[in-house]
Amino acid sequence: MLYKKLMVILLTGLMSTATYAELYLELAVEGGGENLIATNTGQAVSAGGGVRFAAGIQNPVNGDGSASLRLAVGYLFDDLSAYNGVAEMNALTFDALYLVNSGPHSIGFGGTVHMAPQYRDDVAGYRPLKIEYDDAYGLLFQYGYHPLPGLEMGVRVSSIEYENGLDVLDASSFGLFISNGF
Repeated sequence: MLYKKLMVILLTGLMSTATYAELYLELAVEGGGENLIATNTGQAVSAGGGVRFAAGIQNPVNGDGSASLRLAVGYLFDDLSAYNGVAEMNALTFDALYLVNSGPHSIGFGGTVHMAPQYRDDVAGYRPLKIEYDDAYGLLFQYGYHPLPGLEMGVRVSSIEYENGLDVLDASSFGLFISNGF
C-alpha cells in the first residue's frame, strides 16, 4: 500500500508540470509470460501477453525536445474461446517512461505497474476458475521509430511477475506497438 501512495504522489507531481504535454494513444501486441491455458489447436492465454490499448500524455523535459516523459494508462488482455469454454487474463496498466530522442529514433526506459491482474476461465466439465493477483511492479524498455511527425512504431520489453501469495507467474513480455501523439 505504501508503494501505491508513493507512486500516486510522484505521478501527481510529474503531471502537474505537464505544461507542454501532448495526448498519446497506443496499440500494442505483446507476447510472453507463462501460458495459463491452451487448446489443442495451439491457442493460449498467457500472463503478460495479449493486446494492449493505452492513452496518456508525453511531456518534453528540456527545451530542445531531445528527452521526454511519457505517462500512460492502459488495458492489457488476452483471451480465447473454444468449443468447450472460454478463458481470459487482463490487467489495468500504468507505464512511466523516460525517453531520449535522436532524430527519428527514441529509446525509453522506466517502470510499469499492472493493477489487479486477473485470470478467469469457464471450461465445460470443470468449475469456473477466477484467480486474482496482487498489483505488480516491473521494468520497461522500448525502442521507437518515428517515420512521420506524431507517428511512432517500435518494440518494447517488460520484466514483471504476478504474485498472489500462493503462486508466482512470469508475466514478462516482448511486444510491437504503434502510437500517435497529438
